[in-house]
Amino acid sequence: MKILGIETATEIGGVALIDGDRLLAESSTEMARTHSERLMVLVDRVFKDAGLTPDDLDGMAVSIGPGSFTGLRVGVSTVKGLATGKPIPVAAVPTLEAMAWNASAGRNRICPMIDAKKGEVYAAVYSEVADGTLKSVMEEQIISPEALCERLREPSNSPTIFLGDGAFRYRAVLENRLGGTALFAAAPQSRPFPSTVAWIGLRKFHRGEVADIRNLVPAYIRRSDAEVNWEKGVIPRKLNLKGARGRTKIR
Repeated sequence: MKILGIETATEIGGVALIDGDRLLAESSTEMARTHSERLMVLVDRVFKDAGLTPDDLDGMAVSIGPGSFTGLRVGVSTVKGLATGKPIPVAAVPTLEAMAWNASAGRNRICPMIDAKKGEVYAAVYSEVADGTLKSVMEEQIISPEALCERLREPSNSPTIFLGDGAFRYRAVLENRLGGTALFAAAPQSRPFPSTVAWIGLRKFHRGEVADIRNLVPAYIRRSDAEVNWEKGVIPRKLNLKGARGRTKIR
């Protein structure tokens, strides 16, 4: 199966094409706030490099988060757009699971962490089992590094491999609280790869796990600031029709 994988959950986004277990093409770049501008350029590039067209695809896989709100929206919207012209199965791939596979060559617990700002991280914990699959030990959630350490101490303070920008930002906290049981993946392993997203998507297709493209949405976990402010009745300055400075309450 020829699968297109799209990863836009982090600042380093990318696109990959695989055919079964064989990587045909992969392209990644620093996207930051320009996912929408650069993503289709990467899509075109990998098709050209692989000598394929969208008509050759058997499926698509997209990283659904958690991660950058803007990046995730762009990634999911792009997949939906590509699937509109030609009905094609789509797999929704958790970003933290895609990251965990980067450190899966052992029996240690694996904890991918994405910096969620505000003193918190998006994190999950996995363990590799005998058949070469990953088992979820702690489901993805938003949590403080300190609370995460407490969770990892129970039921046993066993070694854990940390990776991701959240792990590097809070490395001192992890080392101080977990000591020698806190292990760290190399920096190049600390981001989700689009080829891994495509490969996980392939495995999902083999298990019959196909996303409902009509209802496919990013897994943000945390609500956006805009949603929180709207619930509180706060209008951002640029939407303040009264022209007052700062923010104003809706009454």
